[in-house]
Amino acid sequence: AQAEAVRRAAAALPQDSWSLQRTTIAGRWMVYMGRFADVDALARKRAELRELGVSYDRPNNPALEPGLALGRFSTEEAAQRGLGNLTAKGVRTARVVQERPDAPGYLLRLPAVNDALRAQLDTLRPALGNKTLRPCA
Repeated sequence: AQAEAVRRAAAALPQDSWSLQRTTIAGRWMVYMGRFADVDALARKRAELRELGVSYDRPNNPALEPGLALGRFSTEEAAQRGLGNLTAKGVRTARVVQERPDAPGYLLRLPAVNDALRAQLDTLRPALGNKTLRPCA
């Protein structure tokens, strides 16, 4: 729906000044411990991890709560290596899970923004929601 809104807003820009390309937002993998039975079990596991010198935080996925994220990775293979490193430190019950699957996304390209086009870009802002335009590297 947002891609369609961007297309409609960009239609007011000069022809060939923009393109909207479908892309894939890569999934993310996590070394995870949980779901724990209750807050007491979660507290005990946190204490064990502190003793081992292992950092953790909360999973960003409510379906994995109550649980602990021991690391996030861009590939499953990297997550497996991370798990191996943690196992060497004494972590026993962690496993690799997919925190977020690959998802479709869109990339708005404005290849040649001149002063005249820059003045018109404010018309895109409502369609972009909380996304911002930024220069390409």
